[in-house]
Amino acid sequence: MSRRGGTGPGRCTAGLAVLSVLMAGCAYEDAANPPPTAASVFSGRPAPSVPAKGPEILDIETRNYAELKKRLSLAAGSVLLDESGPADGPGVGFSKTATVKAAGAHTVTAACVGLDDVQISLSQDPRTGPELPALVLDCSGVLSQVVELQPGYVGVHLTRQDPGGPWTGAVAGIRITVD
Repeated sequence: MSRRGGTGPGRCTAGLAVLSVLMAGCAYEDAANPPPTAASVFSGRPAPSVPAKGPEILDIETRNYAELKKRLSLAAGSVLLDESGPADGPGVGFSKTATVKAAGAHTVTAACVGLDDVQISLSQDPRTGPELPALVLDCSGVLSQVVELQPGYVGVHLTRQDPGGPWTGAVAGIRITVD
């Protein structure tokens, strides 16, 4: 136990913590160890960059998202998973997972706008249920089908035909619902 004015374990620990914080702000340099320069800190491979979409592509994409939202709103029931994203241009499509609470029939509604077609893959753990079909979407309409899902994760992934191609404003989306 510590007496008044003593140096008990609590005071020593607190003193060391304060000292370490104060010392962390100190820097000692000498000619043998000069500080790193900005060039040496940021040298190496440049970070990959995705070209920006121009204003005309953004306008098209905005209109396409509005149309996609209307198409996907046809899906009735409680939403388990809802995802959309660009369907062309540089980079990757979209991926998302959700947790299925109870086994049973789920309605998958998918659509795309601005392309001829796209493919969206559905997946679940193959040990818990059957392999799920890939959805090949004709972008002139809406695809809606019932699939049996098992408890656990369900994933969706948009497969782009030309991930290095130019942006056109095309979009795709999927909604999984349960009644």
